[in-house]
Amino acid sequence: MKIVYPQPLWRNLFVLALGLVLSACPQENDPQEEQARYLAAVLSGLLEQASAITCQDAAQWSFAPYGSKACGGPQGFLAYPVNDQTAQFLEDLEAYRLSEAQYNEDFGIASDCSAPATPIGVDCIQGSAVLIYP
Repeated sequence: MKIVYPQPLWRNLFVLALGLVLSACPQENDPQEEQARYLAAVLSGLLEQASAITCQDAAQWSFAPYGSKACGGPQGFLAYPVNDQTAQFLEDLEAYRLSEAQYNEDFGIASDCSAPATPIGVDCIQGSAVLIYP
């Protein structure tokens, strides 16, 4: 038979005190870095969503600007399939644009102020949607 002795009171108090001290320590979270990671994850998700469908008919695809440069205007353009999820996708794209614009303002971000070329359409090449430029 094994006898289990209760933990000494000092050990319980020590663990409690250590927990309180550690929880009171300031966190080393950089809000700008956290927001940049969040924006990158959102953009990655949007790009993944747009490219998840095989491009077989260019007439079933369109393109839209994405993001917000600090000087104004979009970061670029992306192709997306026109389907029953298009409205939600465009809402998500707009939410991303607004979030990036707010990020630029909040953290004083600067950009090169160049304007990305605007595509004139979408083509399907080996199952992938490719933007066409003049």
